[in-house]
Amino acid sequence: MPHRSVVSAFAVLALAGTIPASQSASAAPAGGRPVYVTNSAMEFGGVPPGGPPSVARFASSPAGALTPHGTVPAGDRVRGLVFTPDLRFAYTANASGSVSLYKVGPDGALTPNGAEPAPGAFGIAISPSGHHLYVGNVAGRDITVFGVQPNGSLLPAGTFDTGDEFVKGVAVTPDGRFLYVSHGRPDDTVARDLTGFALGANGLPVSQVASERHGISGAEAVITPDGRYVYVVCQASDEVFGYRIEPNGALTSLFGAGSGVAAGDFPEGAGISPDGRRLYVAAGGVVGPGGTPGQVLGFTIATDGTLTQNITPVTMTDPIGIGFAPDGRHVYVSDFWENLVNAFAVGASGDLILVDTEPSQGSRPAFDSVTVLPNKGPVAAFSARPAPAGYPTTFNASGSTDADGRVVRYDWSFGDGTVLRDGGPAPRHVYGAPGTYAVRVTVRADEGCPTTPVSTGQVASCAGPAAAPAARIITIT
Repeated sequence: MPHRSVVSAFAVLALAGTIPASQSASAAPAGGRPVYVTNSAMEFGGVPPGGPPSVARFASSPAGALTPHGTVPAGDRVRGLVFTPDLRFAYTANASGSVSLYKVGPDGALTPNGAEPAPGAFGIAISPSGHHLYVGNVAGRDITVFGVQPNGSLLPAGTFDTGDEFVKGVAVTPDGRFLYVSHGRPDDTVARDLTGFALGANGLPVSQVASERHGISGAEAVITPDGRYVYVVCQASDEVFGYRIEPNGALTSLFGAGSGVAAGDFPEGAGISPDGRRLYVAAGGVVGPGGTPGQVLGFTIATDGTLTQNITPVTMTDPIGIGFAPDGRHVYVSDFWENLVNAFAVGASGDLILVDTEPSQGSRPAFDSVTVLPNKGPVAAFSARPAPAGYPTTFNASGSTDADGRVVRYDWSFGDGTVLRDGGPAPRHVYGAPGTYAVRVTVRADEGCPTTPVSTGQVASCAGPAAAPAARIITIT
């Protein structure tokens, strides 16, 4: 039975009832973290789209609930959304043959900022440094590389052949050294390759380092935040394939050559939790009379990269895009056929608990259609009022800021061997002798990001570290 076939009104209503729409659990506060859904507006199965292509923005509450904040125009058949690490610019891939450019406002609002040609644009990824953008050609076998300029514009840097047809998933390792590409179309009948390339300083490949046969119709490819493993879901063979990334970029199968793990019916989307412990797969199912609803399946990732499906699956009509909040406590999943996005809380065991269901503010959210605005990280700053030796010198780091959260901890080093952990923003310290001292404060933000950026292949979820230092020299008389 074909996937996403034309359905009767009765069948659509029956499947839609698997997860009832819910009211928001609580209103998103001002400045709630933005969640984006790209609405492709594809005509599918003879059913016209419900509006033009768009990028929808939502604000997420601390409980994960979503509040719609409207849409901006997008290119035809838009897929994917990535941000520069400074969160000033964003880019989408449009299968009609272009990349759309956006400016990002302080509240996460997007403003269209032009477009650049990119044949068959489908999979999209940005290097962790933010210097290069990679766009795969789903109608061919090449990737277009752009240099990202300081003003957000894109400078074509060249194209390269990936070694197989129908480029689908594009993923860059967290250290920016390697790029991996999955290949396939939904109607494929033969297995294709996951190819890998070592990248040079100019963003272009210097050599091909891997070519491993994955299943039939490779779709989204994702990489663990430690850069050790890459996984690709395959639509037509209903599997997820996994590989260990060797130091030179070569790939070693985790399940035996040519072998994968069952991943539901017609899996297309994938997401890895920011802590790297779990992989979630969006399997679209078979839509139509006598068909089966889709599922979001969860796997625990072992230290050796192998997968165990020990997380309760969640039923949806046609899940496809998966996006994690930076702290990993919530995940958002789009539904292609129902034109909606589900918000889930992630339980301690990895189980997904439905928090909210909202219309996607457009039609047909497709491949890689959910992105959460990355965490930017705090900025540390402090002042000092030196006092003579034997008297308390006062410090004040209350001017430290976190643009998308709040500073929750201040760790101090006073330069005389004294360390004060979690000492608050305004400690006092008595120096025993005159002299010059190097004082340092490290501030930490509230969103659970580690001290280094976190990326799972396409865009960083933690674009800036959760901790930031500031230092200055003081003189005690």
